[in-house]
Amino acid sequence: MQQGFYVYRNNIYFGSYPAEQVSGYQNVSLSRPERILTDHQISKEDQAVRFWENHRLLEPEYTDLQAMIFKMQSFMNLSRRNDVDFSAAEGKLGVPFPAELKLIYTAIHNQEEYFSNVEHFLPLGEIYTEQGIIVFFKKKRTPIAGYDIKSGCLAQYYKREWHIEKSGFCCYQFCVARMLTIALENKPVVKKGRCKGKFVTTLDIERELEKFCNEDYHLLPEFNVYGIAVMYSDEKLIAWIRSNGFYADIHAGAIDESHLEALREHLGQITWQ
Repeated sequence: MQQGFYVYRNNIYFGSYPAEQVSGYQNVSLSRPERILTDHQISKEDQAVRFWENHRLLEPEYTDLQAMIFKMQSFMNLSRRNDVDFSAAEGKLGVPFPAELKLIYTAIHNQEEYFSNVEHFLPLGEIYTEQGIIVFFKKKRTPIAGYDIKSGCLAQYYKREWHIEKSGFCCYQFCVARMLTIALENKPVVKKGRCKGKFVTTLDIERELEKFCNEDYHLLPEFNVYGIAVMYSDEKLIAWIRSNGFYADIHAGAIDESHLEALREHLGQITWQ
């Protein structure tokens, strides 16, 4: 790990970061003052680094993950306990349990839906290491995802091999995405649909949806994945909305069908299949 300035969500921080995962640079002094979230002294020559999308957890990301889990407790089944004992798992694995996985597993502790789905998290006692990877997620009996111990990156299993792709989700984003999807699919009413209008043509779906947030509907900006927005309601509705500038769709779950119809009317640019 290296000390220096780095970029996260277009803000500038100073702290430890994985030097081997740097993908680019930007001049710190050219950033807007409100984007510089550090008191560390800055010179005109200082550069802030950017990272691959799939990178080791950063300190502000850990804070955002905590905030996400707190919000998610209001619209999906998550544990509110914080006394999960990881010592047995760490003894079996022979390495410390990653910080992001501790937060995830504390949240889903004793919540059966996350462990019984076709695609599911492994129970804490069944997590294992393979080729330097902590395997924690499977589809039936086939591994899907793991945490690469050396790099701290998300590893995904396909064609009978483990791969670490620089683009795409990092480990905590993968976990949150699967938690949201599993919770959504376990709602009493689930629908998929197509989006139209500005939801298709926008280059920033989350920014477009900000216009529709109010006292009833909210976004989960800490998820921070380009092209995907997560909207939820005080009535425990969850909506997963994707847009790439050419195509957009929605996958939503709710306690009652009337909640999905209310969302359709509120957004006005979706059609259920």
